Amino acid sequence: MIVHDVPVDLGRSLLGQYKDFEKEQVLSFQEAHGSEPTNVIANSAAGLMSKLQQFANGAVYDEEKEAHEIHDKKLEHLREIVEAAQSPVLVFYQFISDIPRIVEALKGYTVRKYESDKDLTAWNAGEIDVLLAHPASTAYGLNMQDGGHYIVWFGLTWNLELYQQANARLHRQGQKAPVQVYRLLASDTVDYKVREALSSKKGVQQSLLDALKEMLSFYEKEGQSVDVRGDVQ
Repeated sequence: MIVHDVPVDLGRSLLGQYKDFEKEQVLSFQEAHGSEPTNVIANSAAGLMSKLQQFANGAVYDEEKEAHEIHDKKLEHLREIVEAAQSPVLVFYQFISDIPRIVEALKGYTVRKYESDKDLTAWNAGEIDVLLAHPASTAYGLNMQDGGHYIVWFGLTWNLELYQQANARLHRQGQKAPVQVYRLLASDTVDYKVREALSSKKGVQQSLLDALKEMLSFYEKEGQSVDVRGDVQ
């Protein structure tokens, strides 16, 4: 299995918007949750990181759970990978809002979301160009190695076990080609903190807390008041 990290440049203006969004979200989180116990803070941090990942992917949900598209930077890179791939591509997504955007960006290809055994059969028969799957829905037990050897992570998961098991759908006994794994990482965003969490092999809660502490520390240097608690016990 060969892993390729694909930096996705947001550009100066869009990155500035992301940084403003991150600052607003982090400081609002601090104000709302700063006095809570550490374990509660770590759990609540999942929602914060999810918001930041949505921006990195290109569409953010509002309070009414309606997604608003912000950019198509990752979609451009995804299409390039699909166009160059020598086999069908398994794409792991994190948010439902990513699905219609990916389908629209890949017009001309047979794109299907994994939902049932019918989709699995079609994938292994080579009838699908791009199969969209959430890592939690395909992490265990599915034999998908006959369908292709390309994986794209449109957005990474913080859960190392899910990440490894999802990759193992193609990288397993019976696979006849080297598995190429592409991880789309929006530059200078939370995407790199997720990658770091996977590399560190820490638990999800501790990884979320570490990322939160790092962000809070950054804004503290900008003159903000921060009260960061200790590690998850």
